[in-house]
Amino acid sequence: MRWLLLPLLLVLAGATAKSPCIVSDFYAITWLGDPSLRHQQLSMWLTTNGDNCKAEQLVVIWNRLAEWAGVADSAELRGKLLYFYARAREREDKK
Repeated sequence: MRWLLLPLLLVLAGATAKSPCIVSDFYAITWLGDPSLRHQQLSMWLTTNGDNCKAEQLVVIWNRLAEWAGVADSAELRGKLLYFYARAREREDKK
């Protein structure tokens, strides 16, 4: 019975672990050829990783988004960036 407890705890720990904000992963998505797929994947990446980004990382993404996303750049992506930037600033100001 005890041997079941350890794998269960490891699975739960992995499920609650935060995914890191790696800007180069965001950049890698921008190499997708189809603009619709690129937009979808960039939006999903922001939703998944945006809360784990520092304000500085989000500024880098904001400043390079037109170049990186090309025609997939949109008000939706910019809105998400602004939202997560505001949250990052609040977190960093509390420290």
